Amino acid sequence: MTKNDALNMDEYRQIFGSEKMRKLWQEFMNEAKTYLEYIEDAEAEKQQIRFHNLRAYALVFDMNDFADICTQMEEKILSLGPISSSDAIKVRSILKKSIIEVEQKLAG
Repeated sequence: MTKNDALNMDEYRQIFGSEKMRKLWQEFMNEAKTYLEYIEDAEAEKQQIRFHNLRAYALVFDMNDFADICTQMEEKILSLGPISSSDAIKVRSILKKSIIEVEQKLAG
């Protein structure tokens, strides 16, 4: 499936309904915060798996910037090993920005 073939958040909301989307959103936020809290301290394989999972969730919620950084981090880990603290800070910052954008969409 290409990026253009992927469903967007509104299409998922039509399929699942608003209540289910809000529940999925809460689950994602909790998981993302837990995954990223000390990600720089995790082993490379665990980091890679976390970024892979977060990217999939991010695409459901049209979090393109966050999905992109997850992809970049996953590729970096696969080629260079574990990410640094500065990488983790950057990822958490993009997540915060993306959360605000999605919450505005879900409220509308």
